[in-house]
Amino acid sequence: LFNEWYARDTSKKIRAVVKAKGMSGKRLSHLPPYGYIMGDEGNWVIDEETGPVVKEIFALCLSGLGPTKIANILTARNIPTPGTINYRRYGNKQGYCPQAPCKWVYQTVSNILERVEYLGHTVNFKTRKHFKDKKSHYVPEDEWTIFENTHEPIIDQPTFDLVQKIRGNVRRYPN
Repeated sequence: LFNEWYARDTSKKIRAVVKAKGMSGKRLSHLPPYGYIMGDEGNWVIDEETGPVVKEIFALCLSGLGPTKIANILTARNIPTPGTINYRRYGNKQGYCPQAPCKWVYQTVSNILERVEYLGHTVNFKTRKHFKDKKSHYVPEDEWTIFENTHEPIIDQPTFDLVQKIRGNVRRYPN
């Protein structure tokens, strides 16, 4: 019982510090998203290698292709996946597959198409961890904290809105 009290108290204190940092507009993520690199003083700068790939993914979606077809095109062109880029730059093995470093999957493309960070915004508090199970739980979008125009955008607002509208109209069939 006392150990749980101590863990809960420590968890509350750490959450308070993280919340204060996030509410002040500082980024809580330690790795920049695909298309950006870490610049001076922690700023995100558009990457010359992967930034055009993000623009192309949005352009292909606007032309009517779905995430699976876009993933197949990127795989055919041998473009490294976000997991491969993170492994090469930071040594992070999450999402890296040494057998197929350029094998894109539709979930990766979908995640890129949904990220608000490509508009130049900082988004904090997308997930929340519980002190007992230590797993991240996604939070509804209305609870996110968004700070606009904190870095250079890759995608403009009308393009992003149009892609979200196209993806919102997709008919998904149940299993």
